[in-house]
Amino acid sequence: MSPAQVRPLLAEVLRTGRRQDTGPLGGPVPGGGTHFVTMVKPEVLQGENATEVLGEVVRVLGDGKVDILRCAVTTAREFGERGYLLQHYPRLHRVAADGSAALSSGASRALAALLDSSAATGALGAFEAMTLDPELDPAALEARCRQAGIHKLGSGSYASVVQLHGRAVVVLNGFLPVLAAGYRGSAGLVGLLECHSEREIEDLRDNLLGELHPGKADPASLRGAVHALVGGPGGIALSEGRNAVHLSAGHLEGMFQSWRYFSAADGQGLDATVLGRALAGLGLPMEAVAALAGDHNVAEQSGETVSPHGATEGLSREQTLDAVRRWTASRG
Repeated sequence: MSPAQVRPLLAEVLRTGRRQDTGPLGGPVPGGGTHFVTMVKPEVLQGENATEVLGEVVRVLGDGKVDILRCAVTTAREFGERGYLLQHYPRLHRVAADGSAALSSGASRALAALLDSSAATGALGAFEAMTLDPELDPAALEARCRQAGIHKLGSGSYASVVQLHGRAVVVLNGFLPVLAAGYRGSAGLVGLLECHSEREIEDLRDNLLGELHPGKADPASLRGAVHALVGGPGGIALSEGRNAVHLSAGHLEGMFQSWRYFSAADGQGLDATVLGRALAGLGLPMEAVAALAGDHNVAEQSGETVSPHGATEGLSREQTLDAVRRWTASRG
């Protein structure tokens, strides 16, 4: 796919306000390698910049030995209202809503250590924290959390020690409400690219995606290239929270995103995806595989609970197949 092929999609979605798609694939996708989704976020797909930014992402992916199989573009508002944002970051949302009850075993231990070291009196999900302080709108909560520092507890689970009514409290995923509000109130677009590469997912994440903060990313990386295009002085303010581009964290997450944004739009099931076909070929119960899409905690034989998406971040394809087999075979 070339940059020129994405321009008609952008023009049509701006005209109609509805998702536009290059359509079903014309042939089979290689069964091996890495199948993933690259998402270009609304903070950089704005107005006149949108065509140039999406074209630049397409160029960098091509230079990085990535084949783009399909592209879809929608408005940020539609992406949020149709529930795609919640499904794209299910654990971020769950922890922000349910607090510590949603944490995995490892994240719970990390939270306990933070509580001990900080003298905080307890932990709250971001949405509950906002109900306890009328001054905390989403932007104010995010600012307070980033000023205090954000500690990663585990996959999709972050904590900040902030002051609420004069006492120290740990707020979980305090940046999530402003992220969600940003999609609902944005005039920007979301670009979704179904991709395939022979490169390992860990290599793609470490070297092609770029640093979390686009301003610190290698200019040859996706985030670095976008920042060079629109993030300079007087341009779009990018940051760790507004980081322009997301790339599937692992084979499992990539399968669910490929299905959600593309195969499902064609009325197909998970077994239409590359990894889904492999899992079905192993005889695994596909209903149990589909249940992992929500990234709810699953139990290991040790009794530890883990995030399925987080536990498969950076794993090879074979390691991911083994993990999914372990989590689902007993549920058939």
